[in-house]
Amino acid sequence: MNQKLRNMNKGIDRTSSHTIKWRNFLFFTITFAVSIIGVPIYIYAHGITAADVILFGFWSTVTGLAITVGYHRLLAHRAFKAHPFLVFLSLFFGAAAFEESALQWTSQHRDHHKYVDTDRDPYNIKQGFFYAHIGWILFHNHPIDYENVKDLQRNKFIMHQHQNYVPWAVTAGILLPLLTGILWSNWLSALLISVFARLTFVHHGTFFINSVCHYFGKPTYDIQSSAKDHWLVAFITNGEGYHSFHHRFPSDYRNGHKWYHWDPSKWVIALMDRVGLIWDLKRVSKFQILAARITAERAIVESYLNCHSHTVRVAALENLKVRYEQLKQVLYAWELHVKEYAVLCREAQAKSELVKSALKRAHDARRTFLQMRAQWGRLIEKPAIVFSFDFA
Repeated sequence: MNQKLRNMNKGIDRTSSHTIKWRNFLFFTITFAVSIIGVPIYIYAHGITAADVILFGFWSTVTGLAITVGYHRLLAHRAFKAHPFLVFLSLFFGAAAFEESALQWTSQHRDHHKYVDTDRDPYNIKQGFFYAHIGWILFHNHPIDYENVKDLQRNKFIMHQHQNYVPWAVTAGILLPLLTGILWSNWLSALLISVFARLTFVHHGTFFINSVCHYFGKPTYDIQSSAKDHWLVAFITNGEGYHSFHHRFPSDYRNGHKWYHWDPSKWVIALMDRVGLIWDLKRVSKFQILAARITAERAIVESYLNCHSHTVRVAALENLKVRYEQLKQVLYAWELHVKEYAVLCREAQAKSELVKSALKRAHDARRTFLQMRAQWGRLIEKPAIVFSFDFA
């Protein structure tokens, strides 16, 4: 195994080459064609049972979560630590998704984050929507830098899955769904619906993150990156569609950071944390998130103002800078007061009067920030109008 690792980690050509990858081309063509032609014909002829729907939902959910929770947030970004049994389940059902081994998937995804929107990004959106969606898998050979996954190479389960990927994938992704279909429904419906239709749904849901979320949506937290938040993709992919947030804070175990954001992956992680199978969850503070958001909003307004005349632009940009710095200072003051209150709460000897006073300062700072944030919101909503007024 040591020799295999050395071979994997040396002599990598960093340039991609254009060629038809026949194995991938045939696999995706066949699964897609059967899903959109064969499955409807079968349903029209034989109908669909509750068992078919339940099995499709089960296999779509567990394989999808194995990618989002396991491959992505656990292995690629190390957003938390997990019990070896959960790692095994992620590898097993991740293999069933037929998205390559966890080692290869993670290596390419880490390159995507490190080199996003450049030629070394495996699914670079600047090469076009189709390329980012599936073209990079069908028509390009990309270098895989296993140097960036040395931390994973120490795990025997990960390496076994990588070196024996086809048996893992066929067993978990085809044979087991067929077996559950035979026991509960019938083998043909299981093959068509729980295998072919499920693979197509999970595959293109994942691919939407690479294409739709780098082409459509809102760059909420960083306009310099092509990554965008898209609610529909979040719904389809167990929360992965909050992509601007993810690219800005990749190590956060959440993609949808607000409580109401549709992110089943974060809910599964939080549940596993409660029962002790997951621990050491990483999450950025609300102050970091707010700071990133107002910085992105400032950049959006600056881009808008650059379309105006020089005289208007200079005055407005200076006004924007002042408002931005004021808002950042108020946010920083709120954060300091919250930290002060937290420190006093941890000190056993702290007097209750001091704790109450610190809590009041934190509440006052929050109120001041929200007031200025509301003003800032009006400013960025209609900058051409608002910049003609000078409110405190």
